[in-house]
Amino acid sequence: MEAAGHPEGRVTAGSVFAGVLLAALWCAPVFAQDAPQTVDDITKLKQDPVGGLKSVFLQDVTLPYGHGNANSFTVQPVWPIRLSGDWKMITYTIIPYQYVPAIGPGGTAGSGLGNILFNGYITPAKPSGTFKWGVGPALWFPTRTDPVLGSNAMSAGPSALIFDSFGELNGGFVVQNLWSLGGSGFNKVDEFSGQYFLNYNLPDGWSLESNATITANWLESSPNRWTVPIGGGVGKTFQIPGSDLFYAAGVQGLWNVAHPDGVGDWEVILQFQIIFGQ
Repeated sequence: MEAAGHPEGRVTAGSVFAGVLLAALWCAPVFAQDAPQTVDDITKLKQDPVGGLKSVFLQDVTLPYGHGNANSFTVQPVWPIRLSGDWKMITYTIIPYQYVPAIGPGGTAGSGLGNILFNGYITPAKPSGTFKWGVGPALWFPTRTDPVLGSNAMSAGPSALIFDSFGELNGGFVVQNLWSLGGSGFNKVDEFSGQYFLNYNLPDGWSLESNATITANWLESSPNRWTVPIGGGVGKTFQIPGSDLFYAAGVQGLWNVAHPDGVGDWEVILQFQIIFGQ
């Protein structure tokens, strides 16, 4: 998918997506780990943000922006690190490849690697119940290859999450705020994000999902500060014949009930996850 009138965005993003996906599927048996044997077990475990599954998550987001559609394809390795007998850290690294069309008179389009975000959540290794939590740093590295894709300054801040499950229903929330360490003008950052997620599990690895991120740019005036998407979709956990691993795919449609000028009122999210086990 790409911005209207920019077929080169489709070729580049599609090539990146296909290349990463094929490489992950090719290498998957090398990383195989012991794991629960049913798709229903894996479905519940992968929805727990501090469950400790090793995986690579691929996500593609498209939404109207400026004079076309913006697109963000991300590769997201999720990896647990044992700190002690009582504590572990779950790391989430988000590596984005982005396309942004021109916005406003004299605006320019841009594409390439965006800024890489690292989150590390310290959490109890052996929680006593269904309620779980994690806290840790969020680090935003200035790796972008085009100025329209983000700040050229390092940003950092705190991040925290909560999660609970009630039978086939589970959900939680992740919050963080990032401030740039230096930078001015367009390169200054003071941004909040709050990701909510709610899942209802059905038989055979199917699930109903609502997973979106609310953002606030505190440097903007009130009408252009918030982006608030609501909506949901469906997901499926499965195994590919001949593979010892589990996989998951999902699609969501979201409606932006609040958004800055130039940003559209809908989003489409496609997801694919390769699960290596614990």
